[in-house]
Amino acid sequence: MKKKPLDFLNEPQTVKMAELILPMVIPFIQALIWYGFTKIDKRANALNNLIALGEIIPAVDLGLPKGVVLAALYDKTEDSLNLINDLVQSLQELPNKVKEKVGEIVKGAKEEITPDDPRQENESWIEYGNRILRERGFEGFKGFA
Repeated sequence: MKKKPLDFLNEPQTVKMAELILPMVIPFIQALIWYGFTKIDKRANALNNLIALGEIIPAVDLGLPKGVVLAALYDKTEDSLNLINDLVQSLQELPNKVKEKVGEIVKGAKEEITPDDPRQENESWIEYGNRILRERGFEGFKGFA
């Protein structure tokens, strides 16, 4: 009997592998969908601020899917870092050494997440893309520049 192209989906090994892999992948899929949605809808983007704020405070559990929280914190990383720093600086019980250390960590994290702009002075992103493609032996974007 000839196997159908998707018969492998019914095999026990495939089902077990899917049961293992899907719980790890689903939060990232949720994150991609939520992040894309927040770039389209300004209200959802504003909601990211509240999600990021709520997830930083340990006593608050919003009960949101992990992917949504991941996307919100990714989108608002710099804001979250500022919030953590401000929160620590406002706690009077903490020693100054701890406050200074947290400030240094936040500053270092901000430097790490700040992307370097690879463009030359006064170069648009299209011009940059064309230049890189030409350097690598391609013609560049046709019809854009």
